[in-house]
Amino acid sequence: MPVTTSVRSLARGFVLTLNTDCKSPRTVDYYEANLRRFLWYAENHEWPDDARLITEWHIREFLGYTGAEGNRWGISGNGSESSRPRASYSTVHHYYSVVRAFFNWCVREGFLAESPVARMKLRNPPMTVVQPFSSHDVLKMIEVCDLDLRNGAQLLGSRNKAIILMFLDTGLRVSELANIKIDDIDSERGWIKVRGKGAKERVVRIGATAQKALWRYLVYREKNKSQNVWVTEEGRPMRTSGVQSMVLRLKERAGLRCKGNCHRFRHTFALHFLRRDRNPFNLQYLLGHSDLRMVRHYVSTLGMEDALKAHECASPADGLDLR
Repeated sequence: MPVTTSVRSLARGFVLTLNTDCKSPRTVDYYEANLRRFLWYAENHEWPDDARLITEWHIREFLGYTGAEGNRWGISGNGSESSRPRASYSTVHHYYSVVRAFFNWCVREGFLAESPVARMKLRNPPMTVVQPFSSHDVLKMIEVCDLDLRNGAQLLGSRNKAIILMFLDTGLRVSELANIKIDDIDSERGWIKVRGKGAKERVVRIGATAQKALWRYLVYREKNKSQNVWVTEEGRPMRTSGVQSMVLRLKERAGLRCKGNCHRFRHTFALHFLRRDRNPFNLQYLLGHSDLRMVRHYVSTLGMEDALKAHECASPADGLDLR
């Protein structure tokens, strides 16, 4: 029997391998979603389905589309928000990494003699200055949630308020927050068990304000039988994309024009925590990082902010007695 070299079939095999290698559901979803978009592009541009015929220029064409086009992947409506603007270089690099991993797997498994990505080298995306949400931004979002509560949308308003405060108080990844189960919550101590990258579990804590918001939300969703904490108004579990869409809509309703979505709460938590605790190892644990590389980036950003603040009192030019 001839060995299959169908790109679509090989992509299914790659995803199955990730599952059997015990990769976390989030990791599998990440690769599968990005490969699905790669296959969509290949099909819409009538690429050959034989992986042996895919060249480096096919891959470059795909990455060029990813970085240059808005309204990508032929999707619209809820869930399409992140694909509407042009993608950042970091996003393009993510797709490059996924395609490279897929074709490297094809070579290791003996389906291809060489990867079409083998000679491609993309520079790593530069580390950017971390931008947190301001207190004003957060309060404006909370105001919208409170407005919904007052106008009869108790489930919606209480849920969104609890999500915002939990993001702010924990720095959870959006997938970690979306997948919290009822049994993961220790209401007595305000502890929550979360499952992070690599299926690693850790326990985080929320303060009294977030605990109260979570309690109020759980009162309104009390009759729902889902084990997922976060549910829609129809009673279905909220997915990661649903949480992301909710935050974007909340920002829009609050009149906020600042960039960033759920992950920006992670930056906000990290910088606020470091200002008060100054222990990078505690932050590393709470954020679920395997090493200190990203934590050092937060420390660097905090040092920059502190230095700029100090300059307000130490400006040499402002110290001159100029009339």
